[in-house]
Amino acid sequence: MENRIKNSYIYSFINNKKYLNDFIKIVTKCLIDNKATKTVCIDYHRLREELVFYKYYGKKNEDYIYDITYILPIILSNINLERSQDEVIKNISYYCKLYKENVKNYDYMIVGISYNFLIHTLILNKDIDFKELLQNIKEHVIGFTFDEDIDKKDIIKFERSRIKFIQKIDKCIDEKIEELKEESIVDGFFSVIYQVYVKDADENNQSLLSLKNSILGILGFEFKSLNILDLNFIQSLADYILRLRKYEINKKEYTQSTHPRELIDLNIGQSIYNPILNNITVIDKNIKDNMLYIKVKSKSGEYEFEFKKSQ
Repeated sequence: MENRIKNSYIYSFINNKKYLNDFIKIVTKCLIDNKATKTVCIDYHRLREELVFYKYYGKKNEDYIYDITYILPIILSNINLERSQDEVIKNISYYCKLYKENVKNYDYMIVGISYNFLIHTLILNKDIDFKELLQNIKEHVIGFTFDEDIDKKDIIKFERSRIKFIQKIDKCIDEKIEELKEESIVDGFFSVIYQVYVKDADENNQSLLSLKNSILGILGFEFKSLNILDLNFIQSLADYILRLRKYEINKKEYTQSTHPRELIDLNIGQSIYNPILNNITVIDKNIKDNMLYIKVKSKSGEYEFEFKKSQ
């Protein structure tokens, strides 16, 4: 089981979408375990600072329609289905606000609930039948209720998304996948499940490929070669996920504060400790086209920060 959990995490990086892969790593770094409450959750103070840093060294996300595997670290690190689901919902709401997707966030929420249920189910029983799995997901979504009070208008939006999801899962159960052609996270989710269980096909969307590979990993499939950037670091994060499941890290909440601009005064060869990047060394620094570029090296890899010269 542990090997399948590790492979599910590692295989989610077999895609060509750097932003999504970076976000999966960031979410993993922001997880904190609590043995007393038997939970693993996101430290949102740390996540906010991680994203500030990412603005200076990362890639823009040009297409986020099918992004969902950024919640995989939450799912795999939590043993309890319901506690995992609660944290998945929080994280999806946070992600949707980043991209001002409040109108569609209930579609993502329902897919997140379903993805969480699917992975937890397959961890325990990887041999479950395709139609039984979908029927169980359907019943789980139908039975879902919010723990806290929400506005009536939000309940209406959620119910609309739930009805649409149930209609589409019935089509998938009946293997009428050709009727699910909408450019949406819901249709993409069912398309991937259909590929895994019924009729395989090349998945060209990189976000959905990440989703597909994560499911193949938890089912026990093994890839002969892994074309993954910084593979050793990703494998260490997979081991970290397993330790979080056992509440062995006992990670404390992030209470520090830092900003990428603190790197500007550093010189090549200088090493410092940074709360977000840990121990880093400046390996390059140059100015080009009114931009200052600072490249640093850490245990997790190399990062090139970009600053406008006026900063």
